[in-house]
Amino acid sequence: MEEGMDYEKLEKLEEEKIEFDSNASEVHEGVCNECGGKLANVVENKNLLDGTLTFHIIKLRCLQCGKEYLDLNQAEKYDFLLILEQALRQKHSLASLSQKLSADSS
Repeated sequence: MEEGMDYEKLEKLEEEKIEFDSNASEVHEGVCNECGGKLANVVENKNLLDGTLTFHIIKLRCLQCGKEYLDLNQAEKYDFLLILEQALRQKHSLASLSQKLSADSS
């Protein structure tokens, strides 16, 4: 049988407001899920269009096993980089790419 709250219990609950810092999704240190080793910040620079565009991806790398992790902000940046790389390989114009990106974000 499924448990739940009845209406009377829900009525008695108080509303709570939670605020998050703008940097709440960033991770600066941690422990590796694979080996338990300490993670260190590493910056990887990726260039596109012969260095015209440069992306600085901040990764957390395990000092013991070398596994790498990204926080949410860096993962979004990396996804954007991959989209741009794919568009350039397929020779899409930047105008059509920007239209596609703005349609996807809507």
